[in-house]
Amino acid sequence: MTNPAVDSALTDKNSTLLRIDAAKIGVLMDLVGELSLSVSETVRSPDIAGMSLPEFEKSAHRLQLVVREIQDAASSLRLVEIGEVFRRMRRTVRELERETGKAIELELIGEETEIDKLIVDRLYEPLLHVLRNSVDHGLETREERTRIGKPETGRVVLKAAQSGSEIQITVSDDGRGLNREKILRKAREKGLVGAQENPDDESLWPVIFHPGFSTAEAVSNLSGRGVGMDVLNSTMQALRGRITLETREGHGTDVMLSIPMTLVFLDSMIVRVGQRIYAAPIDVVNEVLRPDSRQEYQISAQSGAEILKIRNNIVPVCRLQQFYNEPCEHPPISQQIVIVFNTRQGLLGLAVDELLDQQQVVMKPLQGRLESIRAALGYALLGTGEVAIVLDCETLALGYRHAAT
Repeated sequence: MTNPAVDSALTDKNSTLLRIDAAKIGVLMDLVGELSLSVSETVRSPDIAGMSLPEFEKSAHRLQLVVREIQDAASSLRLVEIGEVFRRMRRTVRELERETGKAIELELIGEETEIDKLIVDRLYEPLLHVLRNSVDHGLETREERTRIGKPETGRVVLKAAQSGSEIQITVSDDGRGLNREKILRKAREKGLVGAQENPDDESLWPVIFHPGFSTAEAVSNLSGRGVGMDVLNSTMQALRGRITLETREGHGTDVMLSIPMTLVFLDSMIVRVGQRIYAAPIDVVNEVLRPDSRQEYQISAQSGAEILKIRNNIVPVCRLQQFYNEPCEHPPISQQIVIVFNTRQGLLGLAVDELLDQQQVVMKPLQGRLESIRAALGYALLGTGEVAIVLDCETLALGYRHAAT
C-alpha cells in the first residue's frame, strides 16, 4: 500500500527538504572531527619531518582545505532557525499580561537566523528569564506610563542577527531602565561592592548575575528569588557566550547575548605554557606581541600582579601557573609572548612561552574530575596527539581580577 503524500514528495523535483535525525548529524560531526585529526597526524608525522616533499605539501594543503569545508558543511547541517524559540515567547507574553496587568507588545526580528540545534535547545529558559525581568522590572504599569507620557502599551523587542561566527540575540524594552541606586545598595548589602566603593556602570551591572541577587522588594511568581539572571549567566558560560547590558534611564534596557553559531569546531590559537598546551578562541584575540621591557610594570610585590602599557591601554597580564596555583619560576614578560584578549572585564594579557599554531580544533567537554578545571571550556585533541585545554577567557579574566584584588 502506497502513501500518496510520500510518493508525491519523492517524485517532486522541486522538493529539496530531507528530514534527518539530529543524532545522525552528531555522529557525522564526530567522524568529521576524527577525519580532521587523522589528516593533521599525517601531515605532521615525524616520519616525514625535515624531508623536502613539495608535491606532498601541495596535496596536503588541498586536503586540509577540503576537510575544513567538510567541517563547515557538517556544522551547517545542524543549524536551525531561531524563530521556533522566539515564537514560543508570544504565549509567555500573553501570560505575563494577565499576571501583571500590563499591556505588552512583543516584536520579533530575525526569526530566520540560523544557529546550532544544541544551542537552541538550551536558549529557551534563559531567554524566558530575561523576558520576565524586562516585563516585571523594566516595563511600567499602564497608569505610570500614561503619567510620564509614554504609550500605555509597553514594548519588548526580541532580535537575532548573525555577526561573523557569532549569533547576537538582543532583548530590548522601553521601560524605566536599570535602577543604579537600588542595585548598588543591594550589592553593598551582599558584600559584592565595598561600602565606600562607587564603581562605574560597566563594573556594576554584572553583579545582577550573581547567585541570589535580586532588587525585588518581595518574592512573586515572576521575581524576587534571585535565580533568573544567574541561570542566564550559567547557561551563557556553558555556551561560550557573552552578555552585554546597555540601559537608558527612563527609556529602557538592552540585554545582548553573543553566542557562537556552533559548539563543536573552534578556530583557535595553540600555545605552550611550561609543559602544557592550551587553545584560545581566535574570536577573542585582540593582538599578539612580544613586549618591550619598557612596557613592563610590577604593581604588587605581594601578589606578583603585572601589567603592560600598550598604546595608552593598561593591560593586566595573567600567568597561568599562578592562576592554577602551581609553583613555578617564570621569565620576565619581556622574554615571553603576550596574547591580548578582549573580555567583558576589559583587555587581558596572557603570557605564553611559545605560539605553536593556528587551527580549527574539535572541542570536547571535560568530564568527571576534569570538570573542576577552572576557566576551561573543554579540551581539544591535536594532530600531534597532544591534548590542549581550551581556555574560557571570560572566566580567566574574572578569576584573575578577583585574585589580583
